[in-house]
Parts: sequence; structure tokens; C-alpha cells
Amino acid sequence: KKFILVIVILFTTASCDSSAVSLVKNGSLDDCSDHTVGELVDGYFENPKWEEIVADDDRTYVNITGEITYDNEPAKAKLQFKINNKNDRFKAQALEIDGIEQADFMILALLEDMCNEAF
Repeated sequence: KKFILVIVILFTTASCDSSAVSLVKNGSLDDCSDHTVGELVDGYFENPKWEEIVADDDRTYVNITGEITYDNEPAKAKLQFKINNKNDRFKAQALEIDGIEQADFMILALLEDMCNEAF
């Protein structure tokens, strides 16, 4: 009986993600295709929270928030992916560290560091 209950709980918990969150979590980056984005986030962010939003431009985004180490200090980060609903693809769109929007090169540096940490 306990075994069946655990399976039901795991199935119920796993199915709570929205389709956009699942797309990003289970997808991979072109330059780091050996790991899912979910694995990269779990290995890099502390207590990550995933959220799907539809912005004023009617586009769907997935925000990941949590703590990271930045400049050898704990920092709050928000990494945003933009969803392309036409072909079920996504791309990194924005990054904030401690509420400050970061330049595109910082997004790329973060993703590269997340990939390197995974290996």
C-alpha cells in the first residue's frame, strides 16, 4: 500500500508544472545538450521556483527565481526564458541579480557557468 501511495504522490507532484514550465525544465540548451535545464537549475540555484507568466505582449515566459552565488556572495536571481509557442522552443530572455537587470553577455555567462557546474 505504501508503494502505491508514493507513486501516486510522485505522479501528482510531477504533473503540477504548466506546459511552458515543463517545456523549459525538460528541454536542453543547444550548447549544453547533455543536461536538461531543470538539472542545470537544480545544480546551480538554491530553492528554485518556477513560474509561467503571460506578459502584456501576450507572449509566454518562464521565470526561475532562487539564490545563486554572485561575486562570492549570495544573491537573488531571476532567469527568464521566452517561449515560442509555434515550435515549442525557448530562449533565455532576461536575467536579474538582486533586482538589477543584467546585460545579454551576463545571461550567456550564467548559462555557461551552469553548464560547467553540471559536469
